[in-house]
Amino acid sequence: MKIAVLLTCFNRKEKTLSCLEGLFQSQSIFNNKSEEHIELEVFLTDDGCTDGTAQAVKEAFAGRSIHILQGTGNMFWAGGMRFAWKEALKRHNEWDYYLLLNDDTTIYAYCFNELMNTEEYSQRKYGQPAVVSGITCSAKDPTVITYGGDVIPNKFNGRQIRLGRSSVPQMVDLTNANILLVPKEVVDRIGIFYEGYKHGRADNDYSMLARRKGIPVLITPAACGTCENDHSSKADFRDKVINMSQKERTAYFNHPVRCNHDYLTFIRRNMPARYPLSWLFRMMLTYCPKLYFRINGARGV
Repeated sequence: MKIAVLLTCFNRKEKTLSCLEGLFQSQSIFNNKSEEHIELEVFLTDDGCTDGTAQAVKEAFAGRSIHILQGTGNMFWAGGMRFAWKEALKRHNEWDYYLLLNDDTTIYAYCFNELMNTEEYSQRKYGQPAVVSGITCSAKDPTVITYGGDVIPNKFNGRQIRLGRSSVPQMVDLTNANILLVPKEVVDRIGIFYEGYKHGRADNDYSMLARRKGIPVLITPAACGTCENDHSSKADFRDKVINMSQKERTAYFNHPVRCNHDYLTFIRRNMPARYPLSWLFRMMLTYCPKLYFRINGARGV
């Protein structure tokens, strides 16, 4: 099996090196125990790193097939991943799978076993390949699932339920691309990440598009690695936003890393009935945050 591995990085040298080390260790363990071997070729977008990430990767993995692609410095996550994916697409017929990774993910030794077992499960149960998300947990507390997949019981209110470990793979509506295996056949049907995303939500969007097209989207039964959820707590976020000046708040929500644009694009494409209310609440958060948090508090959100 030939897999094109896709990453984008920006000034997280040690994490990027750790991610790649875990990737190749997992490959080795899988190949030592399986009759069918995995070949990996890495496409890594260096989006303007100033910490020597590219050189460190070249030195640490000199014998590996790694293509370091020079980004513009303003691609952010979604743009950097699309850039790597488009480069790999030039040899699309060579690959069996694409593996999308976040470079802050530490991969477990048995990661490929989990991913491939889940893919085989999809072939048996659904008769077709699946988009497979490897769930991740916290290194500090392995009982806490940090990323993987969610189900959305009601698209109008948008409530998401994060699923955890199970005895068998589970179907989800929305995935994260911390560890995401995408078969070639899926790319043939739905392409790659939507061009409209600047930083976030491209992975969420991709999995929901796959579900609409009748493609199974599964999470692995066991964790495939660790990745810390380093987002602010709700209380810290509330205090931070309220204490900003209007100018600071507008700039904050226009920055690609947390922009209203990506969030509203995701809602428009995947939950259109919810879009008017979502737009109203995002504007309220930007321009009248105290009212926003008061209303959400009354709603129990």
